[in-house]
Amino acid sequence: MNVPLDPPAPEQPAPERPAPERPATLRELIAAGDWARARVSAREEQATLDLQEALDAALDFRDGLRARRYPAVRRALAELTRLLPLLTGEDGAALRRAMDPQALEAAVAALDAAQKITDPDELASALGGALALNATRAEALNQQGVLLAVAGDEDRARQALEAALEADPGHYRALTNLGNLDMEAGRYAQAEAIYRRVLLLNPDYDGGHHNLGVALRRQGRIAEGVRSIRQGQRLSLKRSRNDTDAEMKEQFARSPGMRNLRWLLLAVVALILFLALRGGG
Repeated sequence: MNVPLDPPAPEQPAPERPAPERPATLRELIAAGDWARARVSAREEQATLDLQEALDAALDFRDGLRARRYPAVRRALAELTRLLPLLTGEDGAALRRAMDPQALEAAVAALDAAQKITDPDELASALGGALALNATRAEALNQQGVLLAVAGDEDRARQALEAALEADPGHYRALTNLGNLDMEAGRYAQAEAIYRRVLLLNPDYDGGHHNLGVALRRQGRIAEGVRSIRQGQRLSLKRSRNDTDAEMKEQFARSPGMRNLRWLLLAVVALILFLALRGGG
């Protein structure tokens, strides 16, 4: 008996490949505040030198805020103030919209002054301008999260810190503070995992090394913890020296009297060296 053959299955069309994702334009990168990629794109496109330098300043501004180094932030803001009026074209207009120096100056002043505020509600009011700007929102939320954590409101602190990371996924201090919430709650393994993520974002962050060391020690891994804490101490000393130098330079730049004192000190040193050399002859 002949068994009828099954009819051949209809030929299936090959699945369509998704269209390759279009690379973001320089203007889109600027609007998104993706300063590192924007700087690379500007150099690849051979954008004007003024635009490249302005993007460098925007990146320095962001990095200074992440590190809470306000002298560096103010230097970057001064560069932006100088360069932005020189920019032409749509990319320059996009950068001016993203980094308005006048609004940023007020936001930075509020962030700096807010470090002395101890009431969460007062802080939220003081940082209204900083919260409204994409460039400063993450740091404002981070400050709120820290103060809420100090007040013992873990849930709201976590919400604020997670919102900070949503605004700036590379804000390693906000991520560190999330780890601190786990540490305070006794969740040492979770805190360790977060601190390791912090050090992937910034391997030279002294606070990340120190806190990782504490989390390791609390899990009984004493030798690992001591090594990490010592690394944090070395980096902390280096950071302290750099911060002191930056603050002194800022004071000299702001105060004519300090600048004159600097030249006077240099003149005294030169005179001492001259007299020493003449005496030696």
